[in-house]
Amino acid sequence: SSGINAEYGQTNLRMGDRKRAYEDDGGQDYPRKERRSGKVIKVLCPYYSTGAVIGRGGEAVKQIKDESGCNIQISKFRFPNTEERVISVSGEQAGSLQVIKFVQEKIRSDKIPPHVKSFNADQNNARKTACKLLVSDKTIGKLIGKGGENVNRLKDSYKVKITMMKQDEAVNGLSERMVTVQSEDKQAVDDCIEEMVQQVFEDERAIMEYNVNYEAYGGAPMFSRKDDGGSDRRGGGGYEARSGGGGGYEARSG
Repeated sequence: SSGINAEYGQTNLRMGDRKRAYEDDGGQDYPRKERRSGKVIKVLCPYYSTGAVIGRGGEAVKQIKDESGCNIQISKFRFPNTEERVISVSGEQAGSLQVIKFVQEKIRSDKIPPHVKSFNADQNNARKTACKLLVSDKTIGKLIGKGGENVNRLKDSYKVKITMMKQDEAVNGLSERMVTVQSEDKQAVDDCIEEMVQQVFEDERAIMEYNVNYEAYGGAPMFSRKDDGGSDRRGGGGYEARSGGGGGYEARSG
C-alpha cells in the first residue's frame, strides 16, 4: 500500500542520511549538521519551468544560491497529485525569501515549451498569478489562526485568495501541506508570502525535512510520456543527468 511504501522510503532516507553528507544542485557537499542549520521552506514550481530556475549548466541556481546564502535542491519527482516539482530551501529568512522571489520571477516569465501537452496557455497564465509553498502540517494552524483570524486578515490586507490544503487532502504519511496565494496583483502575492514566511520562521514547530523522496509518496517523475515524451527538450544544461545525492533529488545541475 502507499502507506507502506511511504514508510519504506522514509526508512531508506534515514539510513542514507547516516552514511553520507547531502549534495546540492551546485555540486557542493555539506555535512548533515550544516545542512540542517537553517529553517527549511519549500516552494513549488511547474515541472516545465524548472529548467529556467536551474539555468544552462546550472548557472542560475548556483548564482541565487551564492547570493542568498541558502542551500537549494530541486526534486526529481513532483509533489504528489500535482504538476509541480519541489524546490527545497534551507537558510535564513531573508535569503529564503530571495530564493522564493527568484523562483516566482522565473515562473512568471517562462513560456510553456512546445512539446509540453498537459498545460495550455490559460492554465499557464493562471499559474503565473499564484505562489505555492509547502509548509509543515504543524504550521498550518498558525497560518490559519484561531477561528481563521490570521488567514482572513491576510486575505483582507493583501486582497488575495489563499487556499490551504486540508487535513483530508494531505498526502498519507507526508507531513507537508500546500499553501497557495493567488492574485492578479503579483506584488500583493509577494507581500503576503513575505508575511507568511516570517510567520513560518517564527514558529518553532515549523520543522521540515530538507530531503524527501516524493516518489515514495506517489509523486510522478519530473517528465513523463503523457506530458511531453519524457524529456526537457529545452536543454537545461544536463541537469537531469545525475540522480545521486539521495532521496530522488538531482544531485548536480551541470
